[in-house]
Parts: sequence; C-alpha cells; structure tokens
Amino acid sequence: MQRRLRFYPLLALAALGSTTPAAAFNGFFASKQAGPVKSYTTQVVVMKKADTTAVSVMPDYEGPLEGFALAMLVPSDVTVDAATTLKREFVDRIDQLSAPRFHEFWEQDPCDPSPPTQEWERNMKVEGGGFLGGGPVNTGKKAAKELFLDVQAKQKEGEYKFTVLDSAQNPINWLTSKGYKSPAGAEDAIKPYLAAGMKTLIAEVDPKRIELVGGDRAQLSPIRYATKQPFETIVTKPGLLGSPGKQELVIYILDPSKRYEAKNYKTMFPPTNVNVDFAVKERMGEFYAALHDIILEKNPKTFLAEYAWPAESCGHPCPTEPVLIHELLSLGADVFERDVPEAERNPKPPELTKEEKEARKAELKELKPKERKEREKMLEEERRTVLARKGLVERNKYILSRLHYRYDAASLPEDPKIGPAASGVEGGIALPQGQKMEVSMEAKPSAASRFATRYINFHPWVPVIKCQSPDRGKWGKSPPDYRGLRKTWIAEDLSRKNRKQIVPANVVLTPLPELGLSGKSQSAQVADAGVDAGAGAAEKDSKCSVSAAGVPGSSLGAAGFTLLGALIAFAARRKR
Repeated sequence: MQRRLRFYPLLALAALGSTTPAAAFNGFFASKQAGPVKSYTTQVVVMKKADTTAVSVMPDYEGPLEGFALAMLVPSDVTVDAATTLKREFVDRIDQLSAPRFHEFWEQDPCDPSPPTQEWERNMKVEGGGFLGGGPVNTGKKAAKELFLDVQAKQKEGEYKFTVLDSAQNPINWLTSKGYKSPAGAEDAIKPYLAAGMKTLIAEVDPKRIELVGGDRAQLSPIRYATKQPFETIVTKPGLLGSPGKQELVIYILDPSKRYEAKNYKTMFPPTNVNVDFAVKERMGEFYAALHDIILEKNPKTFLAEYAWPAESCGHPCPTEPVLIHELLSLGADVFERDVPEAERNPKPPELTKEEKEARKAELKELKPKERKEREKMLEEERRTVLARKGLVERNKYILSRLHYRYDAASLPEDPKIGPAASGVEGGIALPQGQKMEVSMEAKPSAASRFATRYINFHPWVPVIKCQSPDRGKWGKSPPDYRGLRKTWIAEDLSRKNRKQIVPANVVLTPLPELGLSGKSQSAQVADAGVDAGAGAAEKDSKCSVSAAGVPGSSLGAAGFTLLGALIAFAARRKR
C-alpha cells in the first residue's frame, strides 16, 4: 500500500584531516566536591559564513552543584573576549524547529468539491493597521514591517567566568590550583588536542545562575565562540569522561547554501511520513527514542540526518515560528556582520520616484513648517532603517541541517567530522492520496533541501455523507469544530525519556522491513470519533481499559464506573 523509504546511506571518509577541530562537549567537567559528574546530552549549533564559523555549545550536567567548571578545547585563535554566553532559548528554538514531529491528516468533506487545505497553508498574518497588524495606529499608511524587527544580538551575563589558556599551559594544573578535581584520564584525553595547538577555554560556573531540571541535574546556558580557522571536526571524545553510558549529540548546522552530513561516519535519513498509532501523538519523545535504538541496532555507528530546510521557513507542519533575525544574530550572525562593509550595512536610499514625491507632498502639506521638517527627517530615517534591515535579513539566509547521534565509547572510535552534502534532499513532505492513504516516504536528492522527519496519523471521515457522488480520500487540516489542542508534538529531551515505555512494533502501522518492523494492519487504526477525534482511539480493551497500542494501560472496570456515576449524581443534587 505504501512505498518503502529509500534510506540513501551516505558513505563517509575514514581519516581525520589537518583542519582545526570544533566542539561537541569538547572537554570535561571538574568539580570542587566529591561525587560522580555526568553529561547526557550536548547540543551544538555551528553557524558558517565565508571563512568564519560561530560555535555554540550547550551541554547538560549532573553532579555536585557547588563549585564546578567546564574545560573546553577550542581553536588557537579564540580569545577570552570572543567567548560569550547565550540564552538557552536560542538553542531550544533551533531544536524545536528541526525535531522529529507528529502530524494528523483529516479526511475532508467528501461532498465539498474544493481541494484540501493543509495546516501549514493557514494565513497566520494579522491584517489591517494598529500594532497587531504592524502599522501605526490611526494613520492611513502602513509602516514597513522591517521597522518592527528586533535586530539586536542577545547575550546572557553572569553564569560563567571565562579564562583562556594557551596550548603550552596545562589545564589540569590550572584547575588543581583553583581547587577543582579533574576526572581520571583527563590529561591523557586532551593531550593530542593541545599538541595540535588547541587552547583550553575554562568556564567557571556560578551555581546560582543555572537552571535545574531535576535533582542535581542542570541545563547549562550555551557558550559561544567564533573562529576563522578551517572548521570540520567535532571534538567529542573527551566528553566520554562524563558519560553515564550512552550520550546524545545533536548538531545543528546553519550554512548559507548547503546542507551538512557526517563525513567519517555513515549518515542516513530516519523513516519519515510513517503512519503511526494515535498513541504516539503526545509521547513523541518516548516513541522516537525507542525507534532510534532500533535504527542504531540495524545501522551501528550511523548519524541520523533528521532535518534539512531553509531557516526562513519551518517545515510541514511548523512546530514553532521560523528563526527570527535577532536569534540568528545571537547565534553568530553578529560576528559575520562585522566583516560587511559600512556602505553595505547602511546603504544610501535611492532617489524618490515621481509617485513617491507626490505622495509625500500630499502627506506633508497640512503640517506647519517646523512639523514638516521634523516629519521629513523622520521619513528619511525610516527609509534608511528599512533599507538597512532588508539587507541584513537578505544577507542572513541559511539552510538548517540537523544531525543526531547516540553513542558510547565503543561506538565513538574517532571524533566526528561534518561537511557539505553533495546535494539537497527532499522528503517527509508528500501528501497522502486516496482512501488507502498512500503517501511517499522517499528521501531523494533535490536542488533545494526540504526534508523533515514526520510521523503521521489519519482521521477518516465519520459524519453521514449527504451527496450522491462523494469524493473520498482527500486529506488536509482539522475541521473548524475540532476541540483538541492545535499543537505540533515533537521529540525532545530524548536522553530523559523512557526508551522502553512505547514499543515501536506495536504502534508503527507502515511496514519498515529495513528495521524489522512488519507494520500493523491499517484496520488497527481506530476511525475518527467526530470533533474529538483521537480521544477514543486509545480505548481498545473490552474492560474499558484506557490504553493504546504499545503503551501500558489501566482498567477502570465496573466498580470505577459505578463510583463515577455516584459522584456525578451527588454533584447534580448539590447543584439543585
């Protein structure tokens, strides 16, 4: 019924080159207190333009919270002034945009001859004047949207105190002199990198400024630096010193024109446009974590290319709004802008056309001379601002790629290398066709990249059909009277998800023989129950068990319904 996904494995290079390494968790933690230190996940945003690369590293941390530091290996041209702290929200937004997602398709009214409308085709723009519409209040002229852009890079202060040691300085000795205890094996782990000329960036952490995510586990803010040295290798192996067993590495690459892949490991696209049980919807993290384990079992030492899409958009569907210009500037575009000539950053506006001159004259004619002069000055300033901001936005367009790897010491024989792929890729965007819900799951080379890892669920038409020639099998967005939460659920925080809670073999409806998943029968998917579709899809047990395929359930039973009925009756009497 459904065509099989072609995985397109991308063979990689085997040898490391001479380029300067970049960063995954590119170092280790040192603590002033006794106790184990662990790191489960590292997220890295790599932003490239010309010969400059901005790198933002955001690891998590579990261990003693009073007095600890990060020792990070960085290129030799990094100075302490070039190191800065970002707000977590910038990396979180990139993660949300690119994460594997869940999407529901609804069968459209078979009696409506119009083509189906998709969720991502809805017009989210507020029309008209006023501050919601983007224009000034009580004027007949709408202001340019560029005037309302936030174009300031944002940093966070106070979480870290930075020190940069050159390659001749021993970071272990420096940390010891400050009262920190480095993990066993740290000196041997970093020796090859220091011998290659790398520096050590030490970030001493203020525990009062970090965010706890449970117990003694903290999510640190991203540390950003920039380099003009050739960038290719993701320093990862020293981070194994804090491994709890398995670690997650997620790399996001923002490049002006190319998508990226791993070069010395295999890269593959995960299954996309796969039909899954409704139970997956709100548990995408648990489902995808379990599926990832199966993928790695069948394809060891393989990076997953989970997303490749222009950053000015956000996929089909969008989990959140596209990347904003101030977010791009914060992640590194402000560094790139320093190399842009002044005449290009602040161009002189062209002469007004005849029509523009007449329109301005009409606008100013009712004003007094002094007011007219001030208004003309303001209008010219607005023209310069709009032109400069249009150029800023146009210069900062990128392809966002996402690479994901789960590893331990055995599956990380060498630091990963990343580089441009031979072509773009398209996949996870095809629309289902007909009552059999046929949908292409192919990931294929393309001139432009539009690939997202998407898992889908169908709601067939349930109401009575009131026409003689119904057109079945048109799939689109939810009906207007749908009362469910309009949210795109994504797979996130994977290192903290229970990887055994959902069994992929029980919830994947599409056959995936490459992964040993035969796929459940299409009839196993419960039909839509009306405007609250999906709410009843989990009720499969004859004893009123509230459970779903692959998910443990709990039986309410007759006694439970008896008690429920009594409570409802009691509430009704109280109300009267």
